[in-house]
Amino acid sequence: MLEAKPIFEVAGQIQRGVFISRLNRFTVLLEYEGRDLMCHLHDPGRLRELLVPGAPILFREAQTKGSRRKTRHDVLAVHSSGNWVITDSRMPNYILKRAIELSIFDYKVVAEEVKYGDSRIDFLLERDGVQYITEVKGCTLCRDGVALFPDAPTSRGSRQIMRMLEYPGARPLLVFVIMRPDARTLRPNVGTDPKFYEIVREGITRGLSTISFKVSLEDGRFIWFRGAVPVVWG
Repeated sequence: MLEAKPIFEVAGQIQRGVFISRLNRFTVLLEYEGRDLMCHLHDPGRLRELLVPGAPILFREAQTKGSRRKTRHDVLAVHSSGNWVITDSRMPNYILKRAIELSIFDYKVVAEEVKYGDSRIDFLLERDGVQYITEVKGCTLCRDGVALFPDAPTSRGSRQIMRMLEYPGARPLLVFVIMRPDARTLRPNVGTDPKFYEIVREGITRGLSTISFKVSLEDGRFIWFRGAVPVVWG
């Protein structure tokens, strides 16, 4: 069994605020030091169980800046059910890459952002001479120890799975990074996106493999690997 292990320290100065409201898909309003503060939320999911008024929020100054940005800060995590839940959807790819660099998983990265057809797929990995075309999905929704994916319909995700099954010369691999430590298993959120469920289920009959593992955010800054989590996609 894979043991708990630190993966990396989150960059930037991390601050703590309180959630007020979600202004739109990618912007939230926080209370910070007695004033309102708008922050970018880099997660298109619904996050209804997390983004509730009064929830503690960790945020940091944006690590990437540009003239098109309307906010100076990014949300990092939301506190829920006694845990920090990472809500930056850029993190799962980096987490997997660091886990591979630290030999938590026995793969090597051959390529990133692999373009195939009308999709970009996260990684081309290799292990023991076999290549794996790999898509990474972050999971934030967890109920009674069961991580559920997705928390919102994902037509892009369905399309990516189909392209992975078509990709020549590599086996398809789907990796779920559960962005909280309280999950004991991962299951499909069938009611939210039945099409994604069916496509993955079909993919498994055609050789699609799945991996799932969970991470935790400790001391508001350090991301730890917290072990593999079984995937039940039946």
